[in-house]
Amino acid sequence: MITVLGSVFLLAGVAFGWYGLRPLAVVARLVRAETVGPASVSAADEFVVCRGRAQSVGDSLTAPFTGEKCLGLEYEISERELTPSEIPFTWTRLDDGVATVPFELRDDRGRVRVDPDPRRFRLDTESETVTVPAGDDPPERIRSFVAARGDLSPTAGGLLAPLGIGTRRYTERRIDPGEVHVVAGRPERRDGRVVLADPAVIADESPRTVARRRLRASAFPLVAAVAACVVGGGLLAVA
Repeated sequence: MITVLGSVFLLAGVAFGWYGLRPLAVVARLVRAETVGPASVSAADEFVVCRGRAQSVGDSLTAPFTGEKCLGLEYEISERELTPSEIPFTWTRLDDGVATVPFELRDDRGRVRVDPDPRRFRLDTESETVTVPAGDDPPERIRSFVAARGDLSPTAGGLLAPLGIGTRRYTERRIDPGEVHVVAGRPERRDGRVVLADPAVIADESPRTVARRRLRASAFPLVAAVAACVVGGGLLAVA
């Protein structure tokens, strides 16, 4: 039994470690690279950090919670739940998703195409959150979006609603057209032009600010990974 429990802790440590380290894989290159304009991006570059204003090349998206026009988005629906097996009053993720279209980064000297891959899409942009208290109806736009998903009730409530149990947060992050963004990744040549395909970073802050954000976000899972591995290793040692 101790051996099984130790193995579970070790596996949990590995999972926490992978979750915490994955966003940091690009941090060293991000802070070392010089930030350039779109005209300076070359297909010969192994890694580039480009800064410019995001502009549509035709298609655009409508953000699900705010209705803002954008060029890419992440959304998340979370609910405050009472979970005896975890920390009480935790926020549990109920649904999430991404959507993106190709766009360009532009400045006065040039432009470069950006073509994100939705399978590996992540935004380091400021989030916008709509909080709906338990038992209250969300705004019509959110209500329609949730109803269309089909898996969730638009309203959560219950006996513990006065304690905040059932409160929901609807969070979205966007690539807003006309706003300055930093895109980092490996350029390649497609159809005779340079494209930043599947970029590792799309942000609305400086590379160093993005690095700090990712380090802070990874702190807890990495500490949890070390703790789980120590406990698991100790259990296996005495088994």
